[in-house]
Amino acid sequence: MAAAGVSIGMGGTRDHSLDAARSLLMILGVPYHAALIYTPGYDWVMNSPDGIAWIGLFADFIHSFRMPAFFLISGLLITHSLRRHGPRATLTSRASRLLVPLVAMAATLNVAQLWMESRAIDPGLTAEEFLTQTIPAAFWSGGLVYHLWFLVELFISVLALCFTYPLLVALHRRMAERAPGLARWLANPPDWLPPLLLSLVMMGVLGFDNISDWLVTPLVPTNSTAVSIVVSAGFFAVGVLIAHWPGGAARYAKASWGVALTYLVCFAIHIGMVGVEKPMPVRFLDEALRAVAAWSAFRFVLGLTQSFFSAESRRVRALSQASYTIYLLHHLVVMAAGFALLAVTAPPLLEFAAITAVGLFVPLAVHHGLVRRSPTLRFLMNGVPPGEAKKRSTPARGRETMARRTG
Repeated sequence: MAAAGVSIGMGGTRDHSLDAARSLLMILGVPYHAALIYTPGYDWVMNSPDGIAWIGLFADFIHSFRMPAFFLISGLLITHSLRRHGPRATLTSRASRLLVPLVAMAATLNVAQLWMESRAIDPGLTAEEFLTQTIPAAFWSGGLVYHLWFLVELFISVLALCFTYPLLVALHRRMAERAPGLARWLANPPDWLPPLLLSLVMMGVLGFDNISDWLVTPLVPTNSTAVSIVVSAGFFAVGVLIAHWPGGAARYAKASWGVALTYLVCFAIHIGMVGVEKPMPVRFLDEALRAVAAWSAFRFVLGLTQSFFSAESRRVRALSQASYTIYLLHHLVVMAAGFALLAVTAPPLLEFAAITAVGLFVPLAVHHGLVRRSPTLRFLMNGVPPGEAKKRSTPARGRETMARRTG
């Protein structure tokens, strides 16, 4: 009998609540970026003259856990692919899924965003100046990546894992032979180990700017730095570890008041220290609080999705597939809606709600109306090869029926 939220396949098991959680985290990018437009004192690609006093805290709330939890879940999910297909096939698949949309969007929609942003700053900018000056400068500074930085850092994480996976497996076997006690402990560690590892990752990058400037300088042609890559890869690696431990993600999923309170306390203390000059010990504490807050939110989100979206269903699968398109497109849609509303006199909170709704439903409509129906668009925007798209769409009903029978 299969556990709730798990379907049986040739390669092992897959937790469908993880797909739902990842989709939720990606979709939260819509209200996050919409909120930045109305955050007083925050310099985004565009800003409304009518700010909302509290919305910056709302943006900080989303930002505190959204991408850390995303990388944790990505590490959890890739383990299934590694076990089923091996490192080489997994890397090939992820390269298509991550790099094709990155290049396609950077060369098209992100150029359109750059045009809107540049014209807002300099209304007299000509097309020739944009093509010969603005675009090259943006390329070399990572400006064409915009919100797609996570694709760069996720691919680097996947690349490192796939190249080192055989070595890690061999090291684990040798450890089991030479230090069986340590191997047993690492195979089923205490629950405090994940937040400790995440805290060490966050604290470990402090002071990188004192070692070398290039560690905190964006790596051409991206907007990611060595520090941001290390942090993302660290969360990703902890997700991989969790997937190898007994119980996997379900072991830590818990939408309880205690988990929520832990997050709120850590988040509140961190926010209270923003803008305050901190000695190094306090900086270490601040980074540890950020790590524990992200970990607690990750546990809470997983608890929610396991409670409500654990069974395999067409709706969850459709949302999971659409969420990628939503995230790729929403940035441009949010910017366009924001610029359009600059000329409208309306309560800023109403404008924020309208931008969020448009930023969600327009990409959703584009996905179901165009991307899902076009193998070419699915390849360019979701990285799914045309032949693979047909294979995926055929057995969905059978898998759903099987999940109902065995659940």
